[in-house]
This record gives sequence, C-alpha cells and structure tokens, in this order.
Amino acid sequence: MAKYTRNTNSRKYTKHQEMMKRRRATTIIVLAIFVLILALIIKGCTSSTAKKKAAAEEASRKASSAETTTEASTEPVTYEQDIAFDTDAAYASKHKYCVGVNRQENVVTVYGKDSEGNYTVAVKAFTCSCGKPGSETPTDPYGFFTSDKYEWLKMVDGTYAQYTLRITDQIWFHSVPYTAKDKGALEYDEFNKLGTSASLGCVRLAAADAKWIYDNIEWKTWVFIYDSETPGPLGKPETVKIDTNNKNKGWDPTDPDKANPWAKK
Repeated sequence: MAKYTRNTNSRKYTKHQEMMKRRRATTIIVLAIFVLILALIIKGCTSSTAKKKAAAEEASRKASSAETTTEASTEPVTYEQDIAFDTDAAYASKHKYCVGVNRQENVVTVYGKDSEGNYTVAVKAFTCSCGKPGSETPTDPYGFFTSDKYEWLKMVDGTYAQYTLRITDQIWFHSVPYTAKDKGALEYDEFNKLGTSASLGCVRLAAADAKWIYDNIEWKTWVFIYDSETPGPLGKPETVKIDTNNKNKGWDPTDPDKANPWAKK
C-alpha cells in the first residue's frame, strides 16, 4: 500500500514538472513573440520617422529651390542678352554706374552695381533720340568712356545744347537743341521727336534727363551703345509732347530751371 502511494505521488510529481515545463516554454514563446512584435513596432516607428524627416528635408530643399528661382525671375534679365559690362574691380571701385544706349529703341539705361560689384541693377531709364539714318550714333564692341562736360555747348550745326557730356569725339549726351544759347529758344519740333532717331549722331534727352546724366555720370564712365528690339529692363518711358500752339513752346517742359513758364501756375 505504501509502495503504491509513493508511486502515485511520483507520477503526480512528474506530471506537475512536465506541466510547469510546458508553461515555462509557453511563457518564453509568448515573451519572444511579444519582444518580436515590439521590435517590429519600434522599427516601423523609426522607419516612419526617418521617412517623415527625409520627406521634410526634401520639401525644404524644394521650397528653397523654388524661392531661389522666384527671386531670380524677379531680377531684370532681358538686357543680359543685349549688353554686358565686363568691368573689373579697379573700375568698380571708382565708378558708381555704367550706361547702356539702345539706339534701335532710343532708350538710355543707367546701371548700378549688385552685391558682387557687377553692373546688373537698372536704376534709371530715359527716352532719347539717337542718330537718324545717315548720321547714326557710333558703336564700338569695347564701348566708350565719358569725358568732358559743359552746361552749354555749341553744336556742329550751329545750335546750342544744355547739360552736355562727351561720349566720344563729337558725340555727346545733351538736351534737345536750341537755336541760341537761351532756354527759351528750344527747337520744339525736335523735342517732339524724342523716342525716335532724329539727331546728327549725339544722344538727345529731355532737359531734366540730360541734367541727371550731367550731374550723376562721372568722368570715364563706361557707355555701351548697341542695337536691340528689347528697350531695356526698365522699358521705354513715355515722353511729354509740346503743343506747338502754346506760347511756352520755346521752353523744354522738363527743364528744372525756376524760370520755366511750364512750371508756373
């Protein structure tokens, strides 16, 4: 009887051990599955974060590129096909401007320096009259450099001009001609030709524009004369016309002189 009892207890103990082993094995498997699932979740989250970060960086890069393109497109670029000032640091250190004269469109454009010292910034545009057929304003692939200036100058045809600045030889920036050295003796028919080719080779301007050139363009400023269907980055400004029946027709309407009757009310 006692032997039977010991054998029964032994079998129960053995079964209990086997059951505990199965539970431990099951627990280990469950834990392993849990750890695997957790690892997969963490990996997925990490991958998702990395993808989001990469996507954000790509979006930022594209945005930056788009912004640069937008900035570039707002800068005047059309003139680059027609005119380029190949200056050096020595010139840039001494000169504020370069000047482009589009004789085909009769437009003068003044260029200032950008942040790198290149003359790419259009700051002023004036409608002018370059040389008419047979008396064309000269060109030179290397450009010209301004020199002398006179408030009044007698021209080759016997007329007078205000605010003159020599471009080369007998070619000048100047006002529309006067029949005498008198602000009231303007050749008003010639004034009304501004914007067309009408001079004997010089670059004619309204008095106010000629004075700006006279006051602001320095000695040995580079002037490049060229032909293009594109007026320039600032376009071609409109000009006033003189009513030839008006008693003030002998005065340039733009002349800043205090005695100008056009300015009087």
